[in-house]
Amino acid sequence: MFKALLAGLRALVEGRGDQDWDFLERRELIRIRCHYDVEFSVKGKKHKGSVVDMGMQGMKLRCFAPLKKGEEVSVTYPIEILDACHQTIRCKVLWVRKRDRDFVTFAGLGYNEEDQIMSKSWVKSLLKQLGFGNNRIFQKRKAVRAECFIPVEAVYGHAKVSEGRIYNLGVGGALVEAPKDFGKGNMVELRIGPFEELEQFTITGAVVVSRQQGGLYLQGVQFGELKERTVDVLGRYLIHLLNNHWCD
Repeated sequence: MFKALLAGLRALVEGRGDQDWDFLERRELIRIRCHYDVEFSVKGKKHKGSVVDMGMQGMKLRCFAPLKKGEEVSVTYPIEILDACHQTIRCKVLWVRKRDRDFVTFAGLGYNEEDQIMSKSWVKSLLKQLGFGNNRIFQKRKAVRAECFIPVEAVYGHAKVSEGRIYNLGVGGALVEAPKDFGKGNMVELRIGPFEELEQFTITGAVVVSRQQGGLYLQGVQFGELKERTVDVLGRYLIHLLNNHWCD
């Protein structure tokens, strides 16, 4: 089983994908926990909410609006993104769940735009921020995601060091929170872990997006070419997170 998981992981890293990998067949898309404030409109009324989970085919919206399954919702990311031509995308409400204790509504939204629109939208830009390469965005591939809080030491610039933590870890990249700005476009060395019984390992990537949140910086790092040993250790991390920390 472990070898099969690593084989599938290597295929994802190399951009191949393995249709016969049992675990991947159980996950049709990538879903990553996040928090992005958005504005949305339904039936002509405007509301505010937060995207708390997003992937290549849809997102989870947290709000207080009385949404219904089957409705069309237009979702706008209010912060301008230079490489995004479409700040608003249409979505279809797939499911709705209400939380009684605080009246919060969670809604699963499926993208309702053509791939041509999605490829130039804010969604693509944010997915890239989370470390996914262009060839994996908006393709109906199978992949894995990990929600985590792993300690990391980042080396950037001229041997500058900053401690932080990883929020999301995947085969293509990581979402890192740190008190220092690594600088968009710069290379950064991430010394990840140790975490529980897992060893520390080092991986290098490029900062694709960096944005400030309070006194910290949330930065998407896209991994470069990975050595075989790095793939093996990364695989052990993902498998451990899958077995002990992940939830749908």
